[in-house]
Amino acid sequence: MLATAPLAIDVLFVVTVIGTLALVLGGASRAAARVSPGALRGVRVAAVAAGGWLALTAALTDHGFFDDFYALPPHMLLAVGPPLLGALALIASGRLDRLLAAMPPSWPIGVQVFRIAVEIVLWRLAVAGVAPGIMTFTGRNVDILVGLTAPIVAYFCFVRRTWPARVAWWWNWAGVLVLLNVVVHAQLSAPTRFRVFATEPATTFIGDLPYIWLPAVLVPLAWALHAASLRQLRSRP
Repeated sequence: MLATAPLAIDVLFVVTVIGTLALVLGGASRAAARVSPGALRGVRVAAVAAGGWLALTAALTDHGFFDDFYALPPHMLLAVGPPLLGALALIASGRLDRLLAAMPPSWPIGVQVFRIAVEIVLWRLAVAGVAPGIMTFTGRNVDILVGLTAPIVAYFCFVRRTWPARVAWWWNWAGVLVLLNVVVHAQLSAPTRFRVFATEPATTFIGDLPYIWLPAVLVPLAWALHAASLRQLRSRP
């Protein structure tokens, strides 16, 4: 863990990662139980794969693999790419359609509330001088708005049903773009040959434990939840 990061923030971040994964896998398990035993086994395989990915990225981080920001191809892409591409490929292929059909449409949206905790962590890291201010809601990161509005959109679109489903559609696309903005600013303020923003400190904290799980787990998960919600909305009459 980062020596200068507050221990309470390290713990909050780890709890956010583990808790969010548990929430997502738990919701998927409940939906899979209504689909078939094969779907439930698939969720269990996904849980094992998630645990393995956490362990692998932690081990690589411990060996300094993600500390090399000048490597080509960028090592950070190897953290983001596999889980993101794997999840998007599964969703786009239609293999998860039965699972998504058994899942309340409010769920993939509401669970995005975890992004509030992430933004609090980033802000506190910036206060401690570990992360650049550009990565927080006091800088150019407005991702906290996605987390704050997630339960509101889920409730009024799919519980009360006083808002049309197209509100959720546009909310999802806005969330995709907001997260893309965060990722781009993180890359352009990292000490790479493509650096644009000379922030102090640079965005190097994501190469350390436990914050490697931000690009390796939470960012792909947030995009996958948007994709899952959009897939659900597309199939709705």
